[in-house]
Amino acid sequence: MESLEGLLPGTRFAVDAYVHFVGERSILEAIASSLTELFSPTIISERVSGMLRNYSFITEETLAYFKPRLTQAPQDSAFALAYVKEHARTPEQQQAVLAALRFKCDVLWSMLDVLDYSYVAPGRIPPGSFRPDTTA
Repeated sequence: MESLEGLLPGTRFAVDAYVHFVGERSILEAIASSLTELFSPTIISERVSGMLRNYSFITEETLAYFKPRLTQAPQDSAFALAYVKEHARTPEQQQAVLAALRFKCDVLWSMLDVLDYSYVAPGRIPPGSFRPDTTA
């Protein structure tokens, strides 16, 4: 699949784990795991401007997916938060919500760890993965 070309193996593993999680868990847990979107607009805005400023191989077009997320993420997270508040009634459900959110944060951290390991320190890019030094 062309859209996955250059994807870091650790990123693929993390995304597959998340897809498996939301497919196997309750709808409450799946929706709760998306509560990381509460922080998306600020984080996306900071990261997009930083990437454009610091990496010559990144363009507005490369990051086009993120622009609509600045307005969509608040709507998504408002829905998720309202859903969780309404449906997480028992202590067990509330604990499941917290565990789902922790899991999603772990997925995101693992993706950041893979990026850091591959492109920052020690800078070991796996074979077949994106190499910024080979872009035009």
